[in-house]
Amino acid sequence: MRKTPVVLGVLAMVFGAIQVLYSGFGLAMAPFSKQMMGGVSKVLSGVPKQEGQPDPQAMFDKLARLTEDLKLYTYLTGFAMLAFAITLIVLGYLLYKRRAQARPLTIAWAVAALAYLPVQIWVHVKIILPRTQEVTRSMLQGADAATSGIMQGVEGVQGTLTVVFYVVFYTPFPLLLLWLIGRSSAKNDLVAVP
Repeated sequence: MRKTPVVLGVLAMVFGAIQVLYSGFGLAMAPFSKQMMGGVSKVLSGVPKQEGQPDPQAMFDKLARLTEDLKLYTYLTGFAMLAFAITLIVLGYLLYKRRAQARPLTIAWAVAALAYLPVQIWVHVKIILPRTQEVTRSMLQGADAATSGIMQGVEGVQGTLTVVFYVVFYTPFPLLLLWLIGRSSAKNDLVAVP
């Protein structure tokens, strides 16, 4: 028997655990995001503002309102990623133990993960990113031309960078699972539980 299921199982548990930590931290911090932004705003209220420069306190006040407005999307995408990660850990264990049921479940997980990815990208690029860019733009209205030009350039590539990030980090492993476990010969590497 090949060691493919065992290696993929270990990788699945490691990747799943990393995503659980990342998503879990994000979800744990979400209820406090408005308070954290408000705290930064209070700290910045004592800092003297230069003439003609954007007011950082106002920016953090707007960001606090924005994080509150986007909380639904934060929770939905965070819990979806957490569910995928926990399921990946369970599948990793089944692969590590070479269980026969691991193959169809792993294929289903990989297909579901690849199908969910465009949804995740759409939420970030079409809902979250425009709202954050709007806050940034409103803060830089009084800024000099050079700063405004730089920010417009950054805004122009943020959507593309978001798509590239998700594709590069979240598609290789499901594709690898489909390729290696999806083969009919992979059935011979897994054993049925008596």
